[in-house]
Amino acid sequence: MNDVKDLLNLALSDRPAPAEPVDPRGDLERGRSLLRRRRLLGLAGVTAAMAVGALVPVALQSSGAHPAAAVRHTTPPSVSASTGSAGSVGSAGSIALVAWRGTQPPGYLVSWMPSGWRVQGANPFALTIAPAGDHDTNPDSFLGKLVVMLQSTDAPSLPPGTSQPVNGRPGVFETAAQAGGNTEILTFQVASGHWVQVQAPMALGWDSTELAKFASGVQVLAAAQPGHG
Repeated sequence: MNDVKDLLNLALSDRPAPAEPVDPRGDLERGRSLLRRRRLLGLAGVTAAMAVGALVPVALQSSGAHPAAAVRHTTPPSVSASTGSAGSVGSAGSIALVAWRGTQPPGYLVSWMPSGWRVQGANPFALTIAPAGDHDTNPDSFLGKLVVMLQSTDAPSLPPGTSQPVNGRPGVFETAAQAGGNTEILTFQVASGHWVQVQAPMALGWDSTELAKFASGVQVLAAAQPGHG
């Protein structure tokens, strides 16, 4: 019934002027067309409303009821390596020099001694210093030991090496590579004019400065004699 009523109302609202002849079929067709258009517009409005209603909960849900937890990226604290000192007066890894007040055989005197070493023996040709408890107790065996002696009379001149003064007087330092083997050699002149050699094993870990410090405390006594060869 509503459709027929709507058709009649639409037909009456869209009727032609009185002077024109009336054709009922045209009125009915126009009414059906207008009715279809109105229904389509109504359906579109309902669909849009449903879509908006469906979107509202989504917007509310994402806007604040349960905010997402903030993600925090933390960087672990940097660890800086620290190095400690061994308390040695020598360079890193070297055996320190300590003042020496012990008994020394005639021939040579020393004021400095490697820490933990001792005078093993002496004669007019050499003073031998070795680690305490060394299994090689022969003072005439120089391997791995600290030795003080006069330069050989057969040496034609000073050996090649690097200048290393001792007590303000000339000296020459030879590395183990220059001297051959595992021994560094410092040849230097003392106040009496003698040329003295100090042979130091690599195990001491000394450089030329530390070897010169040891040499600075060497005294040549009257009983000392140079070797030959």
